[in-house]
Amino acid sequence: MKVGVVTFHSAFNFGATLQTWALQKALRQLGAESCVINYHPKVIDSLYDPYEGKSGFDRTKRYWYLKLTAPERLVRFQRYSAFLKKNLTLAGDYKTYEELEKNPPKLDAYITGSDQVWNSSHIGGYDPAYYLEFAPEGSRKISYGASVGKNYVLPAYKEQIKNALKDYAAVSLREVSTTPAIEKLSKVPVKVVADPTFLLRREDYDEIRVDERRKEKYILVYMMEENQEVKKLANRVSKTLGYPIVQRRPVEKFVNEVESCYTATPGEFIGLVSNAEYVITNSFHGTVFSLIYEKPFISLLHSDTGSRTVDLLRNLRMEDHIVWDEKEFYDMEKFQIRNVEELRARIAKLRKDSRQYLGESLGLLEPDKEKVDCPTGILKEECYGCYACKEICPKDAISMETDEEGFYYPSVDHEKCISCGLCQKVCIRLAEHFPQEILQPKVYGAVNKDMSARIESSSGGVFPELARYIIEEKSGYVVGVRWDEQMRAVADIAHTIEEAMAFRGSKYVKSELKDIWPRIKDLLDRGETVLYSGLPCECAALQSYLRKPYENLYVCEILCHAAPSPKILRKYLDYLENKFKSRIVDVTFRDKSETGWLIHRTQLVVKFENGQVLRVNARKNNYFRAFLNDYISRECCNHCEYVYDHRKGDLTIGDFWGIQYLMPELFDDKGASCVLMHNKKGEELWKAISDKFDVRQSSMQDVFAKNHRCPSPYHSIRDEIFDLMDEKPINSLLREYNDLKN
Repeated sequence: MKVGVVTFHSAFNFGATLQTWALQKALRQLGAESCVINYHPKVIDSLYDPYEGKSGFDRTKRYWYLKLTAPERLVRFQRYSAFLKKNLTLAGDYKTYEELEKNPPKLDAYITGSDQVWNSSHIGGYDPAYYLEFAPEGSRKISYGASVGKNYVLPAYKEQIKNALKDYAAVSLREVSTTPAIEKLSKVPVKVVADPTFLLRREDYDEIRVDERRKEKYILVYMMEENQEVKKLANRVSKTLGYPIVQRRPVEKFVNEVESCYTATPGEFIGLVSNAEYVITNSFHGTVFSLIYEKPFISLLHSDTGSRTVDLLRNLRMEDHIVWDEKEFYDMEKFQIRNVEELRARIAKLRKDSRQYLGESLGLLEPDKEKVDCPTGILKEECYGCYACKEICPKDAISMETDEEGFYYPSVDHEKCISCGLCQKVCIRLAEHFPQEILQPKVYGAVNKDMSARIESSSGGVFPELARYIIEEKSGYVVGVRWDEQMRAVADIAHTIEEAMAFRGSKYVKSELKDIWPRIKDLLDRGETVLYSGLPCECAALQSYLRKPYENLYVCEILCHAAPSPKILRKYLDYLENKFKSRIVDVTFRDKSETGWLIHRTQLVVKFENGQVLRVNARKNNYFRAFLNDYISRECCNHCEYVYDHRKGDLTIGDFWGIQYLMPELFDDKGASCVLMHNKKGEELWKAISDKFDVRQSSMQDVFAKNHRCPSPYHSIRDEIFDLMDEKPINSLLREYNDLKN
């Protein structure tokens, strides 16, 4: 495959050149025949060509003028031009878009490369070259790590950008902050990827690195703009350590200075970073190569592009290296990379994920995603762990096994499997369910008139009344989740009110569903009335497993935030038991009896066998906060289909967050519920208990103003926590990522 990149390759800037070279090399490592499309418009060239300026001077006169007044500019131009010619494979020579459009290079794929190629301030407004409008119709177009340079798109260019992006097969950016603006204009999902310089290993840069070792130790100061704070700090550090400074400007800026690297090539710049004792920089790429070469460094922030550095260092858990104010810098330990192995692992993952995305986008790599060990063939990240495939198997060929994160996934015994296809028919990622009778639900806000019922429940006390009606009026059974003796959340069946009350309260962990579907089916086939209460995906799984509707089954969905790892909860409970020297006998994640129902006040209450009781603000608790931030949930929660109006229950209940603003007459900070009725059975069930409640009519828009309308977002922190949970004490690990720990 022949692939060409359009980027700021002609900018005589170490970062711009090295990201171009790195992307070219990474593409070759992936198997492509890569080149850089030699588009160098005057708006870019004029910034770096020393022969530009001084109107009225021809090139000869300009040469002699520079030879006398600024010879280093000529040396830099000559050496840099030679580096580009030697190390970049350039296709064509295009000074204007018209030249490029008239005779574009014939390639299989075209890439809008990294750097600020979509920054209207840099490209003179809108330049169709950087949106690949010159590429022949039908060719593959992608962007890799493009940058807008700001977190918005100027309205004047929105329609042009939107039309151009229609032809892109994949769109990726370099900064998180720009993603929302581009997502509104792109028809394909927008991915945030690593800067191209991270696509290569340190050893790859040996091809161009120039390693001129100096006898004296030195501090490299790489300053991209005139910054007094950088100068003051560098002078202080130089005086304290006794090391001189190497810097990039052609004139002296520092008290103790060895030389300038103004005329250095990109390869020499890499050599300077790799051999420096310390690096002080306000450059994004100065920070990048300090990380790659694991050099002691600190980053001050560039006035225009500092957010890139902040995003990068936060992603790599290296934000301690940011100096926000030079006056507050006093600890030389701030330079040191404390855990090199962890940094290497994070960079390796960043590299792996970004290379995979680049390869997949061009069709050079197959998707690197694990599938479940089950004939369903779905991706592991899609699997809800709902047990439907396991329970439907007529040969007991499928078992549910926990993975390293503590979640259950199917595993097939191929010797037992008869390829009957039943698991595929009931898999809720694949199965077609019978449709709902009513597509637009009736929606209410409700609070139980019985205060004691509300206090013992998570929200407005709807579930206790549903359970009471089914058990007392229908002589039926209620299915829910309770804590067992080992404090595991397990699905069970109750036939008395006392048994059913163990199901009250949110458990905030993925529950075990072993054998529950066959037990429910047995009751239904015997003509018993059953109320099933569970997460939306579990409600869908039950109905899919049953494979037909039952008049004597009522399905009540519980609005779900996400399903955390049982393994992480167990580790956290073990930590508490060791700390309090006693076995835990009960956990209430949202106790409102003393402080109220609102999430910033509700308490997490843990009861111990020896009588001790732990009460803490739930929102600030390390486990609960990780749950709220979506750091410890099952992968499928990032791909959940059962959100907003995609419902499979007869009715849905949950917290009515924000009710104090919509229905203040129902708000007393002791809990309020939303109730959604999706069909006639749901209406029948609600009608049977509605006299127990104060009720107001509402809407889907009101209910989901504060509840999840979309799947839980993915955070890279999730991977870090699961990678480290067997190596670090769990409370310390969760605290590290608790944004409210202070």
